[in-house]
Amino acid sequence: MPNLQPPHRAPPRAAIYGPAREIGRWQPTCTAWCSARQYDLVSVIDETPDAARWSDLLHAMADGDIDIVVIASLADLPADRMARVETIGRRQPARRPGLRAVVYGPPWDVTRWGRRGIRWCQQAELEVLRVVVETPAASQWPRVVEGMADEAVDVVVLGSWGYLPPHRLPRVEVAGTTPAGLLQPRLARWYPITGHMRPSG
Repeated sequence: MPNLQPPHRAPPRAAIYGPAREIGRWQPTCTAWCSARQYDLVSVIDETPDAARWSDLLHAMADGDIDIVVIASLADLPADRMARVETIGRRQPARRPGLRAVVYGPPWDVTRWGRRGIRWCQQAELEVLRVVVETPAASQWPRVVEGMADEAVDVVVLGSWGYLPPHRLPRVEVAGTTPAGLLQPRLARWYPITGHMRPSG
């Protein structure tokens, strides 16, 4: 008789990340978040003032050793880290000549967000490597993270946090946010899970 039980899926592997000087503030919050969501907590990373451990974390994500990084606040990500993910703000971007950027977004309204992202990068004097159009299954994101870990990509530019698909792995989650991750619900349009779309770029 065939086994009709659904295949067992291992829980996502998570790392907690935050500044070393305030570990007592963010570590309990993030640990509770991981426990509530039944993540397999594999590491607690207390970052140094010069963000020396951010690169190691990116490599762990790119290698598939960590699925989710949990932080207590966006402010706990070091401001001067590379690589980084940025959203296009309303103000003029700061000039950063020579930094290599990828413009990333969903499979809908590509012309609009693509042009806006390229224009923003040009104003910042970033070198646009490519425009990445995500698939409904979020299959492009791991390659973007690999580029960040390999120091081939300095900045990933988004039109809004809502352009990150909620089911992407690896990902960063802010503990206590709903939906989980760096998404703002008012900006998010969920990706269709079915169907096939060919990415460009």
